[in-house]
Amino acid sequence: MDLSSRKVYGAAGASLIAAAVTARYVARWRRRRSLQRAGQDDRPSGGGRFVIGLDLADPYAAKKRRCDVAVVDPDLHCTFDDWVFDEGGSGIIPSRALGRSFILAIDGPQGLAGERDATMRHSERLVNAPGHTPYDFPGDGRPYAGLITASVKLFYRLVTSGGRFRLLGLDGVPPSDANLMEVFPGAAWRKAAERRLPAKRTEEGRAARFELLQKLGLTFDDDGLPTDDQLDAAMAAWVAHRFDFEDVRIEGQAPELDEAAGVIREGYIVQPAPAAEPGAGGAETVAPV
Repeated sequence: MDLSSRKVYGAAGASLIAAAVTARYVARWRRRRSLQRAGQDDRPSGGGRFVIGLDLADPYAAKKRRCDVAVVDPDLHCTFDDWVFDEGGSGIIPSRALGRSFILAIDGPQGLAGERDATMRHSERLVNAPGHTPYDFPGDGRPYAGLITASVKLFYRLVTSGGRFRLLGLDGVPPSDANLMEVFPGAAWRKAAERRLPAKRTEEGRAARFELLQKLGLTFDDDGLPTDDQLDAAMAAWVAHRFDFEDVRIEGQAPELDEAAGVIREGYIVQPAPAAEPGAGGAETVAPV
């Protein structure tokens, strides 16, 4: 199954998704979408898998911080954890999800650009990401240089150190089998809210994001207002949850291994589908099938 073949969707003609899928996956998605629209889908609201959102922190920064992690169970209850960055991925799955079927969504680039003269990946352009990932690792002093370097190295180690992590689109991994993906909460917040939210580091912005996540179905322990990084991790997990329900857009180009350089090239960014699309008369929701 080859995810490198793509088709353009959306009003702007910018969303690219895998087009070479089997009739079985297409039929399954269409059948499930019909049941959802008819109110007959009897799957639990949280799906069957734990979803994990990881807000990656720059491990090379002068002031280091732990990476924030959100774990959402099949009942859509969200708890927070943290993780000390390890390039090999040691301990990246929180204890609450160990031994469970999971999807890991990382807020950080999975690969470098695919063209030698490129200054950013195609997916980053589509979602208007502030971080631009070039063909080579960015030098010191470039914006997000440490985060980009750490994230690209992490993804490569995760997918080349055994079969535990299956990256969406890599070597033909279809959406139904993928349990590792890249997300960008900055754009996901805008898609989910359908409006501009207050700055995320303000109390007003945090409160607005926390309220939105609860409207989207997540529940939380009564531990007060989460930090902005925890909220980004929770949004990453929620996007993974929507991916499990085949209700997302997949932006960019399929990832490929560049073993000579020890990196992944390009790669998809998974975004929530606009809330107005399901059942609408316009373009159909772009879902991984």
